[in-house]
Amino acid sequence: MFIFADESYDMVREETVYTDFKQGKIDSLYAEMYAPMMSYAARFLTNDYAMMAEDTVQEAIIKAYQTRGTFSTPYQLKSFLFTCIHNNCISVLRKVSSHQNYVSQPQEVIEQEFSASMIEQETIEMLHAAIRELPEKYQQLFELNYEQGLKNEEVARLLDISINGFNKRKAKMISLLREKFKDQELMQMLITVMLG
Repeated sequence: MFIFADESYDMVREETVYTDFKQGKIDSLYAEMYAPMMSYAARFLTNDYAMMAEDTVQEAIIKAYQTRGTFSTPYQLKSFLFTCIHNNCISVLRKVSSHQNYVSQPQEVIEQEFSASMIEQETIEMLHAAIRELPEKYQQLFELNYEQGLKNEEVARLLDISINGFNKRKAKMISLLREKFKDQELMQMLITVMLG
């Protein structure tokens, strides 16, 4: 269900994706980066145009693949992909007249929003990595309640616990995450927003 992760594991994964991609292999890219790229594109395009997210991601992967020999670090590959997705999303939004107010903003504003979106995506990835480090009972609760969107009662039934047990487990999961990120205000806000 979840892979236990730490920072060194994440760096190894990124290095593996990078090495494979440079060799023309894309399976690890899809396994490790496709979901975060889709999430980023969908958030950028908003609910009205999220269905275009896959197209923007696929175009970015194709463009990166065509120029894969130019990347010298995993960070460079990741940055290129997310920049392409950003640019592709802007192209989609420019084609939609209802979003003209957004794209007519000064380039500086768009770049600031892009930077904020990248920070938000990295922060969400950090939270997911921290959740993968939790005991499996908390990982299951997170997956069912937050990723699959099941109601508290449904999750309690699937986990074969009472609703009171569910509430205690959820509170403990949030408490563990808050403790892990006690000195990081942005993570504390994300936990509050995402997990309540």
